[in-house]
Order: sequence, then C-alpha cells, then structure tokens
Amino acid sequence: MVIESKNQYKDLLNFIRGKDVAISLMRHDFRTHPAESSTTIASICCGSEHHDIIFDHSESIEKLDMKELSVAKRFWVDDLKQFYHLTGFENVYDVKLMNWVNEEFYDDIPLPTVFEFVYKNTPKDGNKIVPLVKVIEYNQQRLSSIGQMSDVLSITRAALKYNEAALSLAKLESNGLQSDNKTLYTNYNLYTSTGRPSNTFGGINFAALNKNDGSRKIFKSRYEGGVLVELDYDAYHLRLLGAILDYKFPIDKSLHQYFADEVYHCSYEDAKVKSFQILYGNAPIDSEKNPFFYGVDRLAHTIQDYFSKNKCFLSHIYNKPFGVKSITDVNKNKLLNYFVQSYETERNLNVIRDVHKYLSEKQTKMVLYTYDSFLFDFNHKDGLETLKGIKKIVESDKFPVKVSAGQDYDSLEDITKRL
Repeated sequence: MVIESKNQYKDLLNFIRGKDVAISLMRHDFRTHPAESSTTIASICCGSEHHDIIFDHSESIEKLDMKELSVAKRFWVDDLKQFYHLTGFENVYDVKLMNWVNEEFYDDIPLPTVFEFVYKNTPKDGNKIVPLVKVIEYNQQRLSSIGQMSDVLSITRAALKYNEAALSLAKLESNGLQSDNKTLYTNYNLYTSTGRPSNTFGGINFAALNKNDGSRKIFKSRYEGGVLVELDYDAYHLRLLGAILDYKFPIDKSLHQYFADEVYHCSYEDAKVKSFQILYGNAPIDSEKNPFFYGVDRLAHTIQDYFSKNKCFLSHIYNKPFGVKSITDVNKNKLLNYFVQSYETERNLNVIRDVHKYLSEKQTKMVLYTYDSFLFDFNHKDGLETLKGIKKIVESDKFPVKVSAGQDYDSLEDITKRL
C-alpha cells in the first residue's frame, strides 16, 4: 500500500507502534552524503504488511513527518549509518553488517539505469525526479533483500558490538570536518578484510590525507577561537601486541626510543626500521636479546595454527571471525598483521563510543579517526579539563598519545606537556 496522506500515515503509525519493522530508506540523491540529505520514500514491512511511504518526491501529495516513525520498537535496515543520518534513530539493527560479521556476504541491489539517466541530466535531488513507480520498485527490492538477510541472521555478541560500532561511526560522520567554506563529511566503510575502515567520500581519501603537500590546511575549527586537536598513539601496533603479551613497556617514553636505548643501542630512526623489519618477518629474532619480539613470533604461530584448524582467526576484543572469504594468500606474518589491525580497530571503536558519551553535553566534537589518531574540533568554552578528559579516555589501558593543536590541520604543534 502506498501511503501519501496524513490520515493514511496516522493509521500506519498506530499499526507499527511498539513493533519491530524492516525498513528501506531512499534519500534525495545517492551522490550526496546522507548527512546532508533527506528521505524521499520509505518502504516498510511489519508482519505480513508492506507499505511505501512518500515523504518528499515530485509526485508526493502531502508533507509527512519522518520523525513520527519513532513509535516503532526497532528498525531492521541494510545501512545503519544512512538510516541514522536520515532519522536520528538509534534503535536499529543493520542486517547486512551483522551478517558480514558472521562471514555471510550479500551483494547490493544494483541501481536501475533510469537513475543513472536522471543523474546525467540533473545536478541534485535526482531521486525526487525519477518516476515514483521506479523509486518504489527499487526500494522494495532492497526491502526484500533485508528480509532475506534477516532470515539467516545470527545475532552474536560480535554482531551486536559491530552494530553498536557502526552507530558510533555514524555519529562521528555527522559532525563533519569544517573546511574553508563548507562542511565535508567522512564515510567509514567497515566492510574490509580486517574491519579496519576505509574512509573516502567526494573524491577525498580522509584516511590518507597527505601531511606534506598542504592539503590538510583547508580543515579548520568551526568555532570562533576554536582549534583542531589531534591525539596520536605512540607505536600503536607494538603497544597493542605488548598488551596481548602482558609486556610491561614504559608509558612515559617513546617506544621506539625505548628499543633504541635498551635493545638495539642505535638511533631512534634505525630502531623504528629494525622493529618493523622483525615484525613483518624480514629480520631474524634473538630470543635472549629481544624477548618481546620472540613472544610476538610465538603469538603469530598460535594465530596461524588456529587459522589452519578453523579457517579463520577471532578478533581480540569482539571475537569476530575473519576467515578464508576475506583473507587470501595466507601466511604467518600476514595473519599477524590482520589480527593486529582488527584489534586496533575494535579498541578504537570502543574509544570512539566512550568519547561520544563524554562529549554528549559539550561543544567539542570528534571529527576524524585515522587508525592511530583522533582529531577533535575543540571549543575553548569547554575548557582545558575537557581535553584532559578526552586524553584520559583515549589513553585507557596505558596507550600513551602525543597531543597536538593548531588553527588548521596542517599546522599542529605539540601541546602534550600542557595536559
């Protein structure tokens, strides 16, 4: 049934009140970020009933309020981040993501050619112009796919944790990065071999912004008198491995400097090179002189043995299986690298969640996450204690960071001692 009038909508809201619904949303244009878009239509399945709600289309009749759908108990979707950006609702399960967690993969429904034709001739809001019957047809296909994925869904602890993590990333995306003349939005994609998210949108790879060509200079604070503040982990992968092995590293000294002074007796840069050569199997290990890396090598063998028997390894925090569907050309060092990346990612996702909670009543916003660092748009009205509070969360479990601040992302200077 197509819902176009307020009376029809009211009847539907009464029907879904307090119930679980499967829902597929269509935003104004797939070329824009969902954080800067609105909903064109929603296709809903509740029990045996299917409805298509027309919110904002060139053929729509009355203006309906998307927020009124909040009467439902829970939403089952195929894209949690898009759903959050369009609705602000948090009571949502992403069936595609949760199946991916369980090593079940599904192809997206291909976009019909009529959309591509309209996009070539329409600069914006293309989905509002595509004939309504075609919009509904495509959205119903996505809704049917959600139902199929729900039928085989196993709600594991790991699936719930990644569902929570996707919500944290959606909140991070919604903050945006302020450039010289507009807000730019990030797009974290968890569907990678290790869950370590890629982050590309609008032709910008936010996970690999060049530090040396001045391209970071456009990113500034949105606040008058505000600054950008970056917290950058020290030798993150080595410290993550140290945490697994319960190896007691100093937290008040650079880890590479520690290895330079206590193990290799060389310069900082040479120590850094030596550690990564050993870590990735390109240099021998002296078990007496370097017991840490001997322990890392034993860990790598353990992971490889487990993978050989079970066709997967389990991530360190969430216990998500990463298996033969996502890992090719398996060897000991590659498995160790993947394992550490998954640990890094899951710890960071927990940090992002906790920082969001801490900042919920403050002006300061987390605006970018790039594997071993977090970037914040700091409002000075929040006070220095806010930065200290953020640092405490990020450094939890003894993972020290360097703190830098500046007027733009290209001009950050070390302020660690002030905190």
